[in-house]
Amino acid sequence: MKSRSLVAAAVAAACFSGGAHATNWLQLQGTEPSGIAAPFKLFGFIQPTYENAGGTPVTGLTPATSPFNGQVPKFNRVAPNATSSQSFNMLRARIAVRGTVTPISNKINYFIMAEFGNNGYTVNNGSYTPRLTDASVTFNQIPGARVRVGLFKTPGPEEVLQGIPDFDYINFTNVSTQLILNQFVQGLAYAPTSGATQGVGPGGYLVTPAPINAGRDQGVQVFDWFNTGPWQFAYAAMIGNGAPLYANNTSHSMDYYGRLQESYIFHHSKGPHQAGVTAWVWGHLGHQALDVAQGTSGGFTQQTYTYKRYGVGAQIRTGFMSPGAFRVTGEFMRGTGWIMAPAAFSQPTNGTTPPCGASAGAGGTALCTETLYPGGNNAAQGGYIEGGVFLTKHWDIEARYDQYDRLTNSPALERVFKTTTLGVQYYFSPFARITFNYAINRIGIPHLSAIKAAARGNAQAVANAKDNVIALQTTLFF
Repeated sequence: MKSRSLVAAAVAAACFSGGAHATNWLQLQGTEPSGIAAPFKLFGFIQPTYENAGGTPVTGLTPATSPFNGQVPKFNRVAPNATSSQSFNMLRARIAVRGTVTPISNKINYFIMAEFGNNGYTVNNGSYTPRLTDASVTFNQIPGARVRVGLFKTPGPEEVLQGIPDFDYINFTNVSTQLILNQFVQGLAYAPTSGATQGVGPGGYLVTPAPINAGRDQGVQVFDWFNTGPWQFAYAAMIGNGAPLYANNTSHSMDYYGRLQESYIFHHSKGPHQAGVTAWVWGHLGHQALDVAQGTSGGFTQQTYTYKRYGVGAQIRTGFMSPGAFRVTGEFMRGTGWIMAPAAFSQPTNGTTPPCGASAGAGGTALCTETLYPGGNNAAQGGYIEGGVFLTKHWDIEARYDQYDRLTNSPALERVFKTTTLGVQYYFSPFARITFNYAINRIGIPHLSAIKAAARGNAQAVANAKDNVIALQTTLFF
């Protein structure tokens, strides 16, 4: 039973992304201990979640006949369906197998996992589809250069790379949600014939997004780690499709990922709750295709846009489930090109017209259609600092501040998302816990005067409507 518990702790680390702790996730997620790992291990976890997103409607929009006056914006509804301001939801439900291909070779291991939860990975425009999250094989024969092929997490920021055992918060930070967990584009992009882009700003396209990538891609990765006393250096370099996980590459160009990590490990600790000091740097050069309308001539042409994501971070952690054990983490991320601006509303809920889409005109379209800014001049940046401490073996308290500054290159379009999250967790064991979060949210408009006078009131009304969020979650590994 003890052996089975240790195995469960290791494999759970590969399940999903969340908070931020410095552990060798490249090792835990991509390899098995040579010579002692079983050929087949079944595991999984569930996360039933309750969330109250406030439900405050937007008021004061002009003209007074706007179909969105008095309507609740999507950010005050529970994702991913955005049909209610409070709801119970099976946020994640995953089952997986992993092991070695013994007797062929104990230096070749595999990992397969499927997601059955209701989240941004499985829901597309209200339609739910369970999906594979991981399906990979790792070859460990070459010293210093392990090779992993298939579908798996990319070597990116710590918050997205790490696993559930170190996920101390229920929701991701604003910067990871909007900038890192990339939304693909589904269907054709609507490009207005005028240069004003129907009031949503120059260089923007009105699009329908597909599910997020969940920090994963299909490709091949070379990685390894090296230990010298308490010091450990790890690296990873990956080339992938950069396309939706249920489709082939559509941009005719590959995506490139890389990460370097240096750790000083305390007390020879290891595993998903490794104690020590770690610093990391990562980068992602991506390419995505977009069908662009050709003015008044009709028709579309496919254009590939290049975008970049990169960041740095550091963390100290002294222990886990031990009174006085604490952690402090900070990470900064930046991106250029392919910046998404989520819509404030879905369809009007009061039965009025016009509906969302191109026919809605400037007012309706700007509020209820996703806007994509794909040009390389578009930029965004953000980060977070978080910390926690175990008051007893079972009680852990934490706090996180995160900020995302979107479209810093355009004063009229720039928005700053700020969230302070206060949390408490009760651990029944390393494999079962209850998490409570209270998130205090603000949306800032740093250059209100840069917005056309007629639109300032609407922009401020939408920003002021953002509610605080209460969330409660149970996590159980098996």
